[in-house]
Amino acid sequence: MRAGARRLASLVRRGDTGSRLAVAGVPVCAAGLALAFRGPSRAHWRTLALTHGALGLAASVVEPSARHRPATRDDVVAAFRVGAGMFVAGTLVDALARRAVPRLAADATALRALAATAGPVRMCAHLLLVVAPAEELFWRGLVQGRLTRRLGAGRAAAVTTLLYGLAHVPAGNAAVTGAATGLGGGLSVLRARGASLERLALVHAFWVVPTLLGERARRAGGPPRGRGASHRPYDHTAADQEDPGMTTKPREGRTGRPVTRWSRFVQLANNAVHVALYERTGGRLGTRMLGNQVGILTTVRPRDGQPYSVPLFTFADGPDVIVVASYRGSAGHPTWYRNLLADPDAVLRVGDRVRAVRARVLEGDERAASWRHVVRRFEGYAEYQRRTTREIPLVRLSPRPEHD
Repeated sequence: MRAGARRLASLVRRGDTGSRLAVAGVPVCAAGLALAFRGPSRAHWRTLALTHGALGLAASVVEPSARHRPATRDDVVAAFRVGAGMFVAGTLVDALARRAVPRLAADATALRALAATAGPVRMCAHLLLVVAPAEELFWRGLVQGRLTRRLGAGRAAAVTTLLYGLAHVPAGNAAVTGAATGLGGGLSVLRARGASLERLALVHAFWVVPTLLGERARRAGGPPRGRGASHRPYDHTAADQEDPGMTTKPREGRTGRPVTRWSRFVQLANNAVHVALYERTGGRLGTRMLGNQVGILTTVRPRDGQPYSVPLFTFADGPDVIVVASYRGSAGHPTWYRNLLADPDAVLRVGDRVRAVRARVLEGDERAASWRHVVRRFEGYAEYQRRTTREIPLVRLSPRPEHD
């Protein structure tokens, strides 16, 4: 540690303007992040754009290799592929981390609030045109470039990742710091392997823009803010999926949580990742969430006869299982529920056990008793019911008779 500090001091003493800017810019970046996250929320994106933009501009002046060149079509295609992969991986890690660390759930709620302080167009413009390219100019262009000359590509990538993560600590948000460290690590490795700054800026944007738009969508469907609001993590993988416009009865007079196209896309992407992870590991991963058992229910779509799989909370009731068609309180029923109305035969995987089941919708006293049971296990269902005027269906899945 002391040797590293002496080397850094030596670099500053012997270094040129670029080296001094690289060293001084790290605390400046940290201060800018602290101002953005701890200051007035209405000024959040403007503060980020000003502080990061200034650092990026200064880096482009003092570091010749950081100067802009037009991005090519290959840059865009490659960046989209990498950014999409990082987004899917980040979504999965985020879901697991929020379950393991309660503070991350509360910090994610705060992040959703910041993501909603500006309109989506303005937010995306700040990220695409200023924040993402400026961060890459400064961090991967200037800081990592100068460190590479002193330490070599591998060590420089590691140190840049560490510094990038530490610079986000003053934001006071563990979810932001963790995500930034993961993103910074990936980008630093790509830079060490020769990726251009233009490509890295696009990767940065293709990861952070969908992530924050997803947080906006979750906020739109999340619990109400204010005193007494729940800080439970948003249940986007084990909740019901699909299009709220697909209902079993006319929607006239129904109200419920609005669902945007983007939130639907995020839910379906999370759904696909969860199902794939669950099935490829034989239920060893993704089998529990928020203290409840998660199963994979596979129904048949009546329009084309294709299988349709979703992760759902499952509540054992003797040999049967109860599942809830909540769709987080939207006005319409989820597609898997409509599939069961058309064909009640389905397949249920719980852990490494797969069995054929037959569905029956609960009514009357039987539903009331089961409703009390599932709400005790997951209080979010009571909140979902308060959001919508439709009665949330409960479905009993019973083992299918062998002679079928």
